[in-house]
Amino acid sequence: MPAETFQGRFRQEGTKIDHTPASAVSAGDVVVQTSLVGVASVDIAASAQGTLQVAGVVEIVKVTGTIAAGVAVYWDADGDPLGGTSGTGCCTATSTSNTFIGFVVSAAADAAQFAVVYMVPAVSVTASNAASFAIADPGDAGAIPITGSGSVALVSAAAETRTLADPAAAGFILNIYFKTDVDDITLTSASPMNQTGNNTWVCADTGDNLVLISVEDGADFEWRVLAEDGGTLSTV
Repeated sequence: MPAETFQGRFRQEGTKIDHTPASAVSAGDVVVQTSLVGVASVDIAASAQGTLQVAGVVEIVKVTGTIAAGVAVYWDADGDPLGGTSGTGCCTATSTSNTFIGFVVSAAADAAQFAVVYMVPAVSVTASNAASFAIADPGDAGAIPITGSGSVALVSAAAETRTLADPAAAGFILNIYFKTDVDDITLTSASPMNQTGNNTWVCADTGDNLVLISVEDGADFEWRVLAEDGGTLSTV
């Protein structure tokens, strides 16, 4: 047969991937392949091909304790799921020795057994590279720099403003939260951040959190609200 003439070609969209396990997997099981976390869509027999969900919004068993919206979560294979069997695994906000899954979409209460998580495929976050996800707060009247996904910890010294330009591509996730509250911060986006047309978010209290995802809107790229916990969205 002649050698292949391409270096790469499209196989599938990537929200689900093929998976052939060595041992049987039940629907709903979390499967970790090195740095890639997936959730089995259906029962998969040993040595049979099935599918894993590796992107999108899913519910995943969680550790005891509150996890705020927008927080990055990880799979602890030996974790103790709230209300489940000890040591069978759960998601946690602790990154050390665990595998990155994605970001919590809405705050998971202390007593909640599950966290709603936006899965981000094929990203490994460890203590050594976590700082690469930090985006510096530009300060009063500054523009939040966008070079990729990351978190911005806002700190105010008085009533202040920030601006947010449109993203350059789809798929970025931006976690913005109010770390230090002296007075309100008003964030204004270049384009609406939701279908309502809101382009402004005012954070008034420490812990207010806004999670955005970049999407393609016709010929443009814009931000869309993925989760909001505190603060006020409006249109100006």
